[in-house]
Amino acid sequence: MKKILLFCLGSAILCSCVSKKEYQKLASSDLVKIDSLTCELALCNKNLQTSTALEDELEKKVVALRADSLSKNRQIENLTSQNNELKQLNTNLTNKQSAMIKQQAAESKKTLEELQAAREKLQTREDELDSIQLSLEQERKSLDKIRQELGIKNNEILLKNEQIANLEETLRKKDSATVALKSKLEKALVGFQGQGLTIEQRNGKIYVLLDEALLFKVGKSDVADKGQEALKNLASVLEQSPDINIMIEGHTDNTGGAKINWELSTKRALAISYILTDNSTIEGKRITVAGRGQYCPIDEANTAEARSKNRRSEIILTPDFQELYNIIHD
Repeated sequence: MKKILLFCLGSAILCSCVSKKEYQKLASSDLVKIDSLTCELALCNKNLQTSTALEDELEKKVVALRADSLSKNRQIENLTSQNNELKQLNTNLTNKQSAMIKQQAAESKKTLEELQAAREKLQTREDELDSIQLSLEQERKSLDKIRQELGIKNNEILLKNEQIANLEETLRKKDSATVALKSKLEKALVGFQGQGLTIEQRNGKIYVLLDEALLFKVGKSDVADKGQEALKNLASVLEQSPDINIMIEGHTDNTGGAKINWELSTKRALAISYILTDNSTIEGKRITVAGRGQYCPIDEANTAEARSKNRRSEIILTPDFQELYNIIHD
């Protein structure tokens, strides 16, 4: 537009200063220039429109870019804030890591010290174990020797145990036989018990106690009829028990002389033995006769009642222990 105005102004000035011919010539030339300028102007207008449109589009882009820049700035601010938080967190974590590393280092040092102490202790224990194993080896050798010796002793012990078992079984049988014998005697002599005859079982033996009044008259050694009946009943039982030994003891009181009492007690024991053997199949080797005189009183009081108790005969029945003797000395 400025060029057009300058051109018009220049044309006016030229028209006032040149001739008509020159003017026409200039005018013709100017028209050409005008057309050219018009074309240029049209082109410029077109370019201007294009530029304006471009400018509008650019303006829109600028607005959009500004909005986007604002959004990006906000994002940057958020990211910066987050970054700062992360930096702070990283700083905290780094501090904690450093503290943990220091703590781990201290714990590791302590662990290493404990491990070293444990190794030293283990070495000491291993040395002790080696010493113990050496001692055990020596003890094993001694034990083998002892076992060898014990093998012989164990055989002896087994044999002794067998002997003991046999002994116990034999004793049991003897006890059973003694109990059975006592029962048989009580049945055979039931009519005489409480009439001067008593049956007792003591220390594995059976005692048949006969008062003087049942068997003898005072100072005599002949057995009365009632006493003979009791002894015959006794003999019938004893001949059925050949493994029972018979001890016959005569006893007196302390009146009279000691020699007389000794002689009388022996005669009375012999008289009882004769009745037992004469009225049964009892072998004499089973019988032992003893006169005790006044020396084994039941009651030591010096009274008539005590002296009556002491005047007695005892038949002591004992199981034959030869079998037991054989077991023990086998």
